[in-house]
Amino acid sequence: MKEKLMEINSLNGVWGYFLCDNMGKILAREMPIVFMKHLAITGKEVTQVIGLLENLSNSTGNLEFLFEDGRVVVMSVKNFTLVVFCDPNVDMSMLRSKMNVIISEIQGSSKIQELLKKGEWRRRRLLQKEYLNQEYREILDQLVPEDISSSTPS
Repeated sequence: MKEKLMEINSLNGVWGYFLCDNMGKILAREMPIVFMKHLAITGKEVTQVIGLLENLSNSTGNLEFLFEDGRVVVMSVKNFTLVVFCDPNVDMSMLRSKMNVIISEIQGSSKIQELLKKGEWRRRRLLQKEYLNQEYREILDQLVPEDISSSTPS
């Protein structure tokens, strides 16, 4: 898996990546030093945002943030999230292709899945109100109860 992750960084325009579990714990990373200070917090924040969006829309957690001077690509599956930081002009088809290969490899590895399976319940716990930051609590407080009940599977 490490070799596949390194392939992401070999793409022209990719600055770094991290892989985190359902609690936002960083499992693997290759990032410039400037990002390292906030990496642990970023993992938790990304996990919470993905979880909230999944609860509201019942969709997968694929996000892309495009800025003038950068791009953040997020692919989240049941028990882990892969985040890539890159140049806004990176070859997105190649990047998505490599990210999909890595996700498939992780999902196909029984050893890695066993480690990740232990954390499946953690995302739900991380989304409980007492664990959320103030901004996320405010979002939840603004939701109408039927918004939440209609977005959760029966």
